This record gives sequence, C-alpha cells and structure tokens, in this order.
Amino acid sequence: MMRRSMIAIVLGALATPAGALSPAEIDQVALRAHAGVRTVVHKLASDRLQGRDNNTQGSLDAQTWLIRKLRRLGSGLNTAASGDDAFKQPFVQGSQIGTNLVALIPGRDLASEYVIVGAHYDHLDSRSTPDGHCSAAGAPGGQICNGATDNAAGVAAVLAIGRAIRKLPTPPRRSVILALWDSEEDGLLGSFYYTHHPLVPLGATRGYVNFDIQGANLLPSLRNVSFALSAETGGSAFQALVDAAITPEGLGTHQLSYIFGQLRSDYANFVGAGVPTVFFSDSTGGCYHTVNDDVRIVDFRKLAVESHIAFRSTAALAESSPPPTFVPPNPALAVYTDALRIADVVQLGQADVAMFSSADQTAFATANAQLQALVAAGPGAFDGTSAGTLIGIAVQLVNLLTHVSCQQF
Repeated sequence: MMRRSMIAIVLGALATPAGALSPAEIDQVALRAHAGVRTVVHKLASDRLQGRDNNTQGSLDAQTWLIRKLRRLGSGLNTAASGDDAFKQPFVQGSQIGTNLVALIPGRDLASEYVIVGAHYDHLDSRSTPDGHCSAAGAPGGQICNGATDNAAGVAAVLAIGRAIRKLPTPPRRSVILALWDSEEDGLLGSFYYTHHPLVPLGATRGYVNFDIQGANLLPSLRNVSFALSAETGGSAFQALVDAAITPEGLGTHQLSYIFGQLRSDYANFVGAGVPTVFFSDSTGGCYHTVNDDVRIVDFRKLAVESHIAFRSTAALAESSPPPTFVPPNPALAVYTDALRIADVVQLGQADVAMFSSADQTAFATANAQLQALVAAGPGAFDGTSAGTLIGIAVQLVNLLTHVSCQQF
C-alpha cells in the first residue's frame, strides 16, 4: 500500500491527466523490471567481447548483439538510415571513432516529447597493467577489462526498462528513447556528440535517466547503499518523483547534488545541454577500472532493485504533467542535506574500517571528523566554504574506497 500511495501522491502533485497509466499499473510492471539483466551482463562482460573498446571487433560484435535486443523494443531513432543502421549514430570525436546505439518507443499522446534512458556500453579492451589496473591511456595487450559493473550492468538496466515499458497496458504519454553511448571511457564522447547532434530536439527532451556502475558494493556494510545524483536539475518536482521511485524498493538510495558525480559520466553532457537529469550509480570501489570488474562481483539482487527504481522514475517522468523544468546546477555546488546523507553512508561504513590500510584508516577518521563538524554546525552555518570542504571530503572518501581490494561482498 505504501508504494502505491507514494507514486499516487507524486503523480497527483504533477497533475497527471485522465486516462494516464495508474500507479497500480506502474507498480505491477515495476516488480518485473529486471527481466533479462543477468543475460545482458554475462554477454557483455564475457571475454568474447574483448572489453568492448570503441572501434574494435569486440565493440562491433557487441553492437550487433545489442541491436538485436533493441529491435524487439522499438524502432531505430536515426531516421536518415535503414535496417540496423537506423539504430546507430556513428561519430568521430578527435582521434576516437564510435557508434551510439539508439531506439525509440513511441509515446501515447505526447509522442513528440521524449525521455531518454541511457548508459555507456564501451569499456577498456585489454588496456591493463601487470597489476590489473585498466585505463583508456594504456596500450592493449594485457588482461581483458570486462567492465561488468562499469557498465554492462547499466546497459542491462536500460534494456530491462525498455522491456518493462513495453509491458505496460498502454504506452506512457511521452516517447522513451533507449540510448547506449560509446567512447564514454575516452571522455564522455558518445553522449557529447549526441547532445551536439541530437536525433530529436533537446528542447523536447523532458528528462534524462543515466546509469553508470550498477550492481556494485563498496563495502560489506554498504550492500544496500546506492546514489541518485543531480535530480535537483529538474527542481523539487523531479526530486520528489525520484524519492517516490526509491521508497517502495527498500534500497538505501541517497539523493545527492549534481557535483558529487564529479562530472565523470554521461549525465554531465545532458545537464550541460539543459536537460533535467538523474544519474544512478553505486560509485567507485576497489574493482573500478580493474580486470576484476567481472560478472562474479555483480550483486544481481541489488541490480534488480536498481532497475525497478529507475523504471519507476522513467515511467513517472514520461507520464508527468507538467514535466520537470530544468534548473541549472546550484552555483554553491552542495547543500547541507548532502552533508547529512554522506554522513549517513560514512556511519554505515565505519563497521568495515578495518578493511583499510593503517594510513587509510587515519585518513578516513580525519575525513569523518571534518564531516561530523560540518553536520554539527547545522544548516545555518553551511556556506560556500562548507560546500568546498564537503566536496573535498567526498572525493577523498571515494579515493579511499578504491584502495580496498576488489572482492565480492
């Protein structure tokens, strides 16, 4: 009852028109909005696709397989082409050659307005060092970097949402675009190209839902922690919509401001283009950009719940009336609520502080003391200096988490 009432409150607040999808219909489909995620992750993160680096045979093989999946969900968005090419947006950005994959699920009565759901499908080939770290700047020839959580799992979530949209008893009001970006690992190039060469008007794009690193656990104590960043770019209505999607699923997904994504994923290009955006992520831990980011470390239970949350967000966004209005990122970058939410995560993580080296335990304790001081000072004392301090603390904590050895939690 609680989850239905939460969605009903948000859709009611957004003045959903008569004849729209009911909260109960969205709720029923949301429970199945993870179908196929295991298959997708296993396929994309297999050695046979060789790390899916852009403009490689592994990438071409991934494209062929993904287009077969997209064909079952919608039509190719690139109307200047036909056949499989209609699902492709090829590009050249600097020295990089890539191909975005895009499909359209037509909407009901506002089909010329759009919600985009996206994730990058490229990864880092065999550009690994002898100690197992992967980098776009490295040379191929090491162990394969399969990128299971980064970002085969994100692609799996996009496709699962597409399947769930097609299971609804009627299409949502707005059209939904499924977008799989290439060359993200080279500097967000695929989504950059799209936002500068959009296949539908950016002015008619009412929201963007981004996935990057899903089904990942930072520490054993943080199994139920995830993040939804940047929803304030759609104002309080968009934040409420995301909260209503999170609440029924029972996962500790914390909303944080735009800056805490560190502009390190495709969401940044859509915010830069003036599109309300939410970025779902599990952040970066010890498996990030290593050869150990493989299927064995994916938490499929968590990935399923994350897919449900994002489907609820997408369906509500596609139904909302009026849609969210873009709000530029806060010039102060962070707010006091960010400090509270980060402090909650750090408090949970304290249970596993012994997993850090002695030096990192000291750094963790120092960062936590600074964080607690910010929280104790209260919202009235939170100013630009406080925001800068909080951002520095968050960056340091993320860096410390990447020092923990990669393992399945």
